[in-house]
Amino acid sequence: MRASSTIAGLVGVGLVAMAGTAIAQTVDLTTPVETPAPETAEPGTKLSVTVGLGAAFAPDYEGSDDAAFVPLWNLRLGNLYHPETFVSITGPQLRSNLVPSDHWRFGVSGRYLPDYEDVDDDKVQELRDVDKTILFGVTLGYDFVPGRQQDLALELDAQYDVAEGNGGILTPRLRWRHPLAQRLLFESTLQASWADEDYMENRFGIGGGDADRSGLDTHDADEGFKNASVSGSLTYQLSQKLSLTGLAAFSRLLGDAEDSPIVDDQGSANQLLGGVLLNYTF
Repeated sequence: MRASSTIAGLVGVGLVAMAGTAIAQTVDLTTPVETPAPETAEPGTKLSVTVGLGAAFAPDYEGSDDAAFVPLWNLRLGNLYHPETFVSITGPQLRSNLVPSDHWRFGVSGRYLPDYEDVDDDKVQELRDVDKTILFGVTLGYDFVPGRQQDLALELDAQYDVAEGNGGILTPRLRWRHPLAQRLLFESTLQASWADEDYMENRFGIGGGDADRSGLDTHDADEGFKNASVSGSLTYQLSQKLSLTGLAAFSRLLGDAEDSPIVDDQGSANQLLGGVLLNYTF
């Protein structure tokens, strides 16, 4: 009973925070980057709450060659009822594991992507048929090397646009986390995202009306792999409660996403992200 109420409450918190992110966040942080703070609670004894504030330097839409500094935040509730259970929100991304298992992972996940109304490129701004996207779904995974500060996990995100019904994506991912020293924790991910036709058309397609307004060529974006990415983070434990996380990611757009005029003509298929977070664990 306690576990089920905890799950429901935390998922609700995640959805509310995603809604708040949708209002505040105008830059799309496209690559999931783990920002774990070292756990201080003993297994099963105490809820671990981590809050973090920082900044990121990221493209202003997926495929843009214009980047900007934006606020970045991290909220992580860990050790819910098992050391491996958690809910975290990093920028516009929601991740969780709700299964009390050393190996199996299952939880809800989500991500917010804004429309192109506030991007720097004047032509891309004129693409008015692009809808805001709220991806929401589940994450399934298996951890081959479980531990309080180590993982070697295969995961799969399955997410659908619950805001406008503009399709969904599947993202298989390999994730590795390992302490490099007593106070230094490294994590990296390697992943690729497959998107269906509705998702690709909304984010990368250009219809006749938008082509006339923007001066860009029309473009039909079909289903397929849209990007592959690698990311990493380093967390240094400054004290028992305070930690500093640096993160970086590189993503390469593929297929019809790469060929879209918003990428090929106005942007870049190579996407870089960097950021820093100062975390405090209660």
